[in-house]
Amino acid sequence: MAGDKVRALTFGEVAEEYDRVRPGYPPELFEDILGYSSPSTALEIGAGTGKATLVFASRGVQVVALEPDPGMALVLRQHVAALPVTIAMGSLESYEPEKPVDLVYSAQAFHWTAPETRWNRTAAALRPGGSLALFWNVERVADSEQRRQVETILSEYELKWPGEWPESDHLEPYAEMAELPEFGELRQEIYRWERTLATADYLAHLGTQSAYLMLEDEERDELLDRLRAVLPEPVTLEMATILYLAKRV
Repeated sequence: MAGDKVRALTFGEVAEEYDRVRPGYPPELFEDILGYSSPSTALEIGAGTGKATLVFASRGVQVVALEPDPGMALVLRQHVAALPVTIAMGSLESYEPEKPVDLVYSAQAFHWTAPETRWNRTAAALRPGGSLALFWNVERVADSEQRRQVETILSEYELKWPGEWPESDHLEPYAEMAELPEFGELRQEIYRWERTLATADYLAHLGTQSAYLMLEDEERDELLDRLRAVLPEPVTLEMATILYLAKRV
């Protein structure tokens, strides 16, 4: 493993590829978030290249987009140049908001925040009655036999599918959020969909994930070659997008 890397800051190495091959999010998710509290201002934690930023800003929400990685922020800046977005270089731990916002959200990034301070800092950034929205995509190869073959290869590299596949009613961090005195009206939504893409694009997508970026180049190339040998053309993925909503008490 590339032990000198900071895992949360590896994405900038592949920012353009990340922007090209990473999936977005279901339209219904954004409708649910915007309908939950009708925000006009928002703070985004870990904006990346702007896959969620663009949607909120195009709907008229004024977004402060936090992004700690300069490579990711460069692509983000190109996407949001004409939109009501302010890019703030930094993390949740380093950012001091000028005033509370209507919405704090994080797409595919909240797990990178510091567990000991994330909830207090998130609550402090929200006005009373404001909303918190956390969401992630999780995925797996749709065909069960192909999925078993992929899982066998991944296990040899001590890897697995990114995220927890939603088999139960309530997933993490639902239980943790339910215990927080700063938040109420907790909701969880799961959106299930499919994504089909060329095998080369799927392998490129895997190569933008932090667990793969942390591998040495030779080991990562070997792994992707082995996966290429068992994957179909094209690859169909089962997708589940998990959303958590809560109100600031």
